[in-house]
Amino acid sequence: MIPVFIIGGYLGSGKTTLLNRLLNDARGVRYAVLVNDFGSMNVDSELIASTGAQTIELTNGCSCCTIGGDLILALKNLLERADPPERIVIEASGIADPGAVARLAAAHPDLCVQGTIVLADAETIQARAGDRYVGDLVRRQLGASDAIVLSKIDLVDASQLAAVREWLGRTVPGVPAFEAVKGEGLPDLLLDAGVVTALRKDVAESRDRHHALFASAAFVSNGALDRAAFLNAVRVMSQDLVRAKGTLHFTDAPEMRYLFQLVGEHWSLEPIRIVDPTLRAQIVAIALAERSAQLPLVIDALRAAAPLEERTRYGT
Repeated sequence: MIPVFIIGGYLGSGKTTLLNRLLNDARGVRYAVLVNDFGSMNVDSELIASTGAQTIELTNGCSCCTIGGDLILALKNLLERADPPERIVIEASGIADPGAVARLAAAHPDLCVQGTIVLADAETIQARAGDRYVGDLVRRQLGASDAIVLSKIDLVDASQLAAVREWLGRTVPGVPAFEAVKGEGLPDLLLDAGVVTALRKDVAESRDRHHALFASAAFVSNGALDRAAFLNAVRVMSQDLVRAKGTLHFTDAPEMRYLFQLVGEHWSLEPIRIVDPTLRAQIVAIALAERSAQLPLVIDALRAAAPLEERTRYGT
């Protein structure tokens, strides 16, 4: 049977950072990582052997595959490969119940779910869990965990970290908690199947009503963006969004491609290797449903950064 790990956690908690690090440091283990969109995976170009429509094959024997709309079908395709993976890691989306994902994987007779690892942003997890809109979802994610990884601990001081640990001990008693900065040390959880316990059978049944808490919108531009106008759009986003993510390039550095990520007031631009030669800006914005009316303002701000011919077409 092939061991399976589930990686969960709220939007922006650091799941992609963990998976990038795992793929870059697999230590001889042939992994298949299932994600909703491998376009977000910033894998070193030296590792990539080939790229298909739904799979990236790596020189170290690992692969990164998209889940698409059907997790069971994606798992079936993996297991039917001539060289099936030695371990499978499934990334649950930031608004999903990782316990439900784990139960789907556990239903397959050739798979053995080893555990569910939930990432928690040390700076925001308590506030998220207490939020009247997303708190139920965040607590459900934590409750599905066999191990918790406190990420972004470099953003809190020692007393705050101690307070978060004490709170976790009360919220999910008995669940081990690890610490990490930018994925350091996290692959050890997945390289040693004995680090986490077997999947708990008493996880409450999943409910999908949390999806109604969120609304999203997408921005696409066929050209490079104006950097100053984009930074203004980021200021608008940080007021209204819970999460934004995408790839883009700027008129003042047309040869560079960037991965843009925003979680609340924190955002980043990281240079990435260009896989798709079509240089398009693509950004997905996610807001709480009660603030969905703000999404058009965010898209308008992004359009103001688009090339002149596109702004004319949009009427901006």
